[in-house]
Amino acid sequence: MALLPVISLSLGNKCNTVTLTENTSPYNVTTNPGGWGSVNISANDITNSVVNIYDYTGFTLLDTYNLTGLYSGAFAYPTPTSFEILKDTGWAQSDGIYQIRYIITDNSVTPVNYYGDTMHELFLCNLCNCRDSLIHKLIKACDVENIKNLKTQVDQMEIFIYGIQSAFSCGDFSTATTILTAATTYCQTLSDCGCGCSGC
Repeated sequence: MALLPVISLSLGNKCNTVTLTENTSPYNVTTNPGGWGSVNISANDITNSVVNIYDYTGFTLLDTYNLTGLYSGAFAYPTPTSFEILKDTGWAQSDGIYQIRYIITDNSVTPVNYYGDTMHELFLCNLCNCRDSLIHKLIKACDVENIKNLKTQVDQMEIFIYGIQSAFSCGDFSTATTILTAATTYCQTLSDCGCGCSGC
């Protein structure tokens, strides 16, 4: 089996940074046949390494993170274990479903590209921050009418988030995106919701 590069992404709590964790890990014939070294290339054989971020359809390239040259500082290089390869780097995308493609090129006479499995990530950072802000206001509220309104808003945000996550887990990205659009619009109608949505 050839190298099968593995990457994961996580958003910072302000929704404007992302951390990339390199999870390929060393080769093991049984548990990790796509890992670094042995019958596969090692990280010191890399000439180019990128993570491309697309919309969920995979047709529109939104961002690229160049990882070339960032492996040598990792523990156990050139066959590193999991490590944060980029930490808190800029993220300019809104909430949504993103297709992630990890591509490594080796330095052989005829360079070969190694592709990680295509992944889809669901990011709801802004909506979750909106919900959490509403919960915080609800806890501090005293006026009965205000409590009632905030409780309705929190419940609505929970329903939106649950619906998006359910559709995403079933692979129904179109429905998840439709609900996400409605949830973002709802977020924008709330005064000072703290969600980070445009116009909020």
